[in-house]
Amino acid sequence: MINMNRSFYFITTIALLTAANVTAQISVEAGRGNLNVSTMNMEPNQVDIIDGVATMRYTNSAPALNGSPYLYDEFKDGTMTALDGTVVPGLKYRYDIYADKMQFILQGDTATINKPLALRSVELGDQKFVYEVYMLEADRVATGYFEVIEDSEYLTVLFKREIELEQDIYVSNYGGGGGTKEFRMKNVNNFYIKEGQSAAIKINKKKDLLDVITDHRDQVSQYIKEKRLSIKKAEDLQAIVTYYNSLKESAS
Repeated sequence: MINMNRSFYFITTIALLTAANVTAQISVEAGRGNLNVSTMNMEPNQVDIIDGVATMRYTNSAPALNGSPYLYDEFKDGTMTALDGTVVPGLKYRYDIYADKMQFILQGDTATINKPLALRSVELGDQKFVYEVYMLEADRVATGYFEVIEDSEYLTVLFKREIELEQDIYVSNYGGGGGTKEFRMKNVNNFYIKEGQSAAIKINKKKDLLDVITDHRDQVSQYIKEKRLSIKKAEDLQAIVTYYNSLKESAS
């Protein structure tokens, strides 16, 4: 374990557990906590991945349920990039939707990223995941993983996957019981829009989108109407963002 509760900066050599087992030197900032790796077998590993991207002991996110908590049950080859640009290739990843955690294989065991705000992205094939701040309610923010649908200079379209638990219970008008009593997983998916460094906003209806792009609100509204676009479709949101960007560029 590397203890960073000190009042100065230092350089440390860390082993990046990749297929090539490369070694890199990066600057570590004091006071950001420990970079300790623990995995499902609860054995600590003296391995530091990258500055600010640590791992912690992973416990199963959900009991035995109908359905899977994962985007993909199998681990896939991927690339992790930190905010400072440090790239860690050669690891296998799996996204746990229910726990909202990105797992990866470390020394043959399962670990999870403990400081995801230090991540720039995790790429699995043609899918790119980021960890962002988003509006949970009008006056509350939260953080979580999103898949990037469209990333442009002015707007970013994000896709948020979530899982809710439903119990199979039958209740008659007379208060009787029934059902299997089993819990099953229900997928709940939403699109978000992020402008610059602002918190991402959920897009439930067209007004939510137009409230973000107030500088060209009328033009975008007319464009959506003419093209019969839906804010519930990824390809339509991409078209809207492309059009909005063209308006921004023309005005600059």
